[in-house]
Amino acid sequence: MKRLLRLTSVVSVILLLSACAQHAPQLRIDQPAPQTEAEQVWAKYRASAERRSTEVPFSISASFRFKTPDSSNRASLRMWGNGNNPVRIDILGPFGSVVASLRISDSRSVIFEPDSKRAVYSDSGQELLVRMGLPVPISVQDIVALLRGNYADLFPKMYDTAYVEGTTNIAYTFPTQPENKKSSPKLTDGILVLNKQGVPLVWEQKGKSMSISFEEYDHGLPDKIRVIAGTERSALFLIKDRSNPVVPFEAQALELTLPPDTKLEAMRPMP
Repeated sequence: MKRLLRLTSVVSVILLLSACAQHAPQLRIDQPAPQTEAEQVWAKYRASAERRSTEVPFSISASFRFKTPDSSNRASLRMWGNGNNPVRIDILGPFGSVVASLRISDSRSVIFEPDSKRAVYSDSGQELLVRMGLPVPISVQDIVALLRGNYADLFPKMYDTAYVEGTTNIAYTFPTQPENKKSSPKLTDGILVLNKQGVPLVWEQKGKSMSISFEEYDHGLPDKIRVIAGTERSALFLIKDRSNPVVPFEAQALELTLPPDTKLEAMRPMP
């Protein structure tokens, strides 16, 4: 089960840890941004975010490298769905075999390891991350949105304050208390940095305990996403293919059928 949980963390977050970088970006916020310019840049970002519908089929292939204090590895993943949940994810080993399968839904998330025929489930996407030692303020579902580029599901529609970041970028803070906590985006407790074209560059949590950087944009979406949690956990995702199939996936393709002799266990709560 230890191996399964280790894979889960990676996937779930889909995780957090890059063998290449161990330090979060250093944001340089010097002064308030001019109001007109801040509003114009934010409008560009919002226009782009709203164009990316969450209601369409999607398919993503990516490789990732991850590192924690106890392990370091690399693997590949396939992710697909018809828009919102459920979402299916397969984690592939070095030779292309499936080493872990996940089904993420609104009510329950299940992770299955074929080799051991064991599976664990959780009713909380964020619980998966905490259980893996990655106490971050987002759920697995939010990470799926991150890899898809559905920023409207992650960041608020309105910002609170805008600052100049570096020489040309603008950093935005958000209200600390969303109006509807249950349905509101999760990445509010931090700073989102956009370039002059309204493209996300970095999100950094308050206290600098976690950061997400968006790199190597292609067709409006980043092909490289780097997540750093603290100083010892990080993940680097390299998107190989991101597409929107015309024909929706059949219901069976989104199921995770467990063999009859599978041991299905609830994820144990943290002590």
